[in-house]
Formats: sequence, structure tokens, C-alpha cells
Amino acid sequence: MVTVLNILFVCTGNTCRSVMAQGLFEKMWNEFSPKKVDIKAYSAGVGAVEGINASREALEILRDEGMDLSHHRSSKVTAELIEKAHYIFTMTRIHKEILLNLYPEAREKIWLFPEFAGMNGREISDPYGLGMEKYRLVAGEIKEALKEIIARLNVVEGKDITPP
Repeated sequence: MVTVLNILFVCTGNTCRSVMAQGLFEKMWNEFSPKKVDIKAYSAGVGAVEGINASREALEILRDEGMDLSHHRSSKVTAELIEKAHYIFTMTRIHKEILLNLYPEAREKIWLFPEFAGMNGREISDPYGLGMEKYRLVAGEIKEALKEIIARLNVVEGKDITPP
């Protein structure tokens, strides 16, 4: 049985969407989950430059939610991150396709983030450079999807956790 559930959120540069998803997921899981299983959320980017700070807007949104990820530095998706993750959530279909091409052995655990949440046909668009209002909209979409994802993960929590 898994006692720590490793969740990986993936976007392009690992400075906006995946960082917000990581922080919001940890907060929401700790608030709403019965906690039979602990989680560790990570984030990375398929085109990330190592060591870049999260965007000012992403950090502000997380601060407004009571989260401090000012220590975050961008990182590229690696085979090690893919291997240790139980679930991998991508923000767009292109991110998912890239990961499936690079890591076909991980096919069973790579999901389009909104698709896993039952929001078929949707993607989480990139707010980078589009202002605070766009970041707020994207954060709202992420939170909406996370509510569904947490509900789905809680169904399998406490069991041998594998993607449904």
C-alpha cells in the first residue's frame, strides 16, 4: 500500500501554471482530504530553464491563498520525477504528448489535468505575460479542476493507489 502519493504537475516553463497547481493542490488536499494517504506535490516543465523563480503573479496568487512558494525554482521534467510520480497532470495536450513520447512506459499515469477532473475538451492556458487578471482566471480553473481531482483521489486513497 502507498503511504505517500506523489503528484507531478507539468507545464512549459514551470513558473506559472504548474507552480500554482502544486501549491493549491497541497493546500486543498490538506484541507479537504481525510488524510489516509499523505501527498507530496511536485512541478516541472517540459521546456523549463533550471533555477528560475516562479512568476510574481503566481506567487501573489499563492500568497493570497496562504501559501509561500517563494523558494520555488523551475526545473525540467526528468526520468526520476516521472518514475517516482503516481499521477502526472499536464496543463495541455501538447505537454501530455511530449511526455508520452519521452516516457511511453509512464502512459498509465500521465493525464491531461482538466480531463482527469472530468472537464473534457479543456486545457489550462498559459497566463504568462498576460497580467494579473488572467492569472486569477487560470488559478480559478486550476482550483475547479483540483476539487474534482481530490474527490477522485480520495476514492482510491488507503488502497494500493494506481490510476483508475
